[in-house]
Amino acid sequence: MSDLLIRVVQIDEVLPHSNAERLEIVKIGGWQIVSGKGNYKVGDLVVHVPPDAMLPKEWADKWSVTPYLSWRSNATKGRVKAVKLRGAPSYGFLAPNESGAEIDTNVAEHYGIEKYEEPIGMQAGQMARNHPYFHKYTDIQNLRNYPKKINYSEPLVITEKIHGTNSRIGWVRTPDPENGGMSDYFEKVIGTHRTQRKVEDPGVYGLPFEKYSEQLNKLFDHFVDSIDHKGFGGTDTFNSFIVFGEIYGTGVQDLTYGVEKSWRIFDIAIDGRYIGWEKTRALCEEHGLPIVPTLKEGLFTFEQLCEMAEGQSVLSPGQIKEGIVVRPITEQTWNQGDLDPNPKRVIFKLISSDYLTRKGGTENH
Repeated sequence: MSDLLIRVVQIDEVLPHSNAERLEIVKIGGWQIVSGKGNYKVGDLVVHVPPDAMLPKEWADKWSVTPYLSWRSNATKGRVKAVKLRGAPSYGFLAPNESGAEIDTNVAEHYGIEKYEEPIGMQAGQMARNHPYFHKYTDIQNLRNYPKKINYSEPLVITEKIHGTNSRIGWVRTPDPENGGMSDYFEKVIGTHRTQRKVEDPGVYGLPFEKYSEQLNKLFDHFVDSIDHKGFGGTDTFNSFIVFGEIYGTGVQDLTYGVEKSWRIFDIAIDGRYIGWEKTRALCEEHGLPIVPTLKEGLFTFEQLCEMAEGQSVLSPGQIKEGIVVRPITEQTWNQGDLDPNPKRVIFKLISSDYLTRKGGTENH
């Protein structure tokens, strides 16, 4: 999940709308907003409220955007969505910087704005207590928020972002209760993005082991029996081997890709450290495991990446693409500032405008 950023921004460009004389395209960082002609000029400081922000009604009324938000019954906050205005995508809206905050300040708390939380689906199985070694997946940030955090002079790999539900499965080291905890063993674990599920009743999240149990066991044995894990855990042993993927297909989300429930891998981690795309892809090919589609590799500009996020899915021609995931071929990290103690992975997403503006969409975990 990406961060909620309600930032004070400076307008970079104001361009004519190709299909509407009374509208203009306003560019701020990696985003664009469609606005009335003459509302803004280059250099203006404004507040950008992006899609999936949950805006309190008092501010929605004050900014005259109440009719354009998505409201649940008796809700006190409305959800901001992307729209297309005369064919041009508009990602959220702009508001006056009445707080007087400086550029790049995140003013979400000032306005009481929260991030939209996707509901948990109905096939989640029984909850289990979270194992300390069963770590969650990286929060993939939206590249539109951080367009300068990728080195565009180095090769990138572009994979399709699949519309489904996040899956994490694997093995974690656990004290053996039959020996008073004096020895340990590897316990199989299954979960969603945020929660762990009981192995005996995992719901739809047990699908990877149902369909690929033999291949996954061989993949795990590969690491147990080889030296591939050395350098990740720092020793000859490791405590967790987690495979991250996406469950998708009929009955999962509104984009079905024309298949029954399926699963594809997009990352593997040992003790919380990701093994990198090239190794992940090679291991999936070696052990007959499905992986998310690679669209392209090479050098790209930000604008080219935005274009690649649009169009049809390679999994199901004729169906819209949710978007893309962008990462360097080798693992890298970035910091939000000089004092940031927690560097983040260089891995970003770009969501297609067709996906964001589709009707009747579902976004259940």
